[in-house]
Amino acid sequence: MHIMGSWIDFWNRPNAIYVNQRNLIAHFDTIQRDLLAFMPPGGGKSVLDFGCGDALGASALADGCDVLYLYDAACVIRCRVSARYAGDRRIRVIDEDGLRRIPAESLDLVVVVSVIQYIGTAELTGLMALWHRLLKPGGRLVVADVIEPGTPLYRDVLNQLRFARRNGFLLPALIGLGRVFFSDYPTLRREAGFSTYRPEEMLRMLRDIGFDATQLDGNIGPLPHRRAFVGQRLSNESRAAAE
Repeated sequence: MHIMGSWIDFWNRPNAIYVNQRNLIAHFDTIQRDLLAFMPPGGGKSVLDFGCGDALGASALADGCDVLYLYDAACVIRCRVSARYAGDRRIRVIDEDGLRRIPAESLDLVVVVSVIQYIGTAELTGLMALWHRLLKPGGRLVVADVIEPGTPLYRDVLNQLRFARRNGFLLPALIGLGRVFFSDYPTLRREAGFSTYRPEEMLRMLRDIGFDATQLDGNIGPLPHRRAFVGQRLSNESRAAAE
């Protein structure tokens, strides 16, 4: 099974990645806070959160949006999110078919947080082309939580524990680490692996697709050692001039 399929299976079944509700809330509060800086000003926006997870901050992100699309490849997660936002007309939870039905050049912003480590390089190139097609000229793509090659696992662990201490769930986090250690997660991470990218690789991929791309000073979410990038979709005329 390819890397993405293996990880989708993992997220479709119960796991110990989030140790309790406080962990889940703090995680998505941090992402929501960081993403708000990238939301286009004014009303009438169309935004896609690709790989949204449980999307606890979606209501705040949807402020000023005509539509906020929430997509996740894991059907169990989509069902939870659909039930959570069933009464919010601004929010549409979509599957693969819904993703394909988004009109070309209709989105102002696409956000992709803590996703691409689960996707092979060939798949990622195809997805970048899709995000480029869906964005309006001048629209922005935010790709965050990118892991650099050679990043040791202990850096993730230490930063997760610091995050847990700041948010009041350090003891459950320590217990959760033990649960993860004795679960199938270490085997899956070793066998399916994580996709990793050097900053220059990520910038080159984005620019090759047609984005004016830069690396952000910090990450989005609770892990400051990971990387984040923003790309503005060039118009066909601007892309041709740049080439």
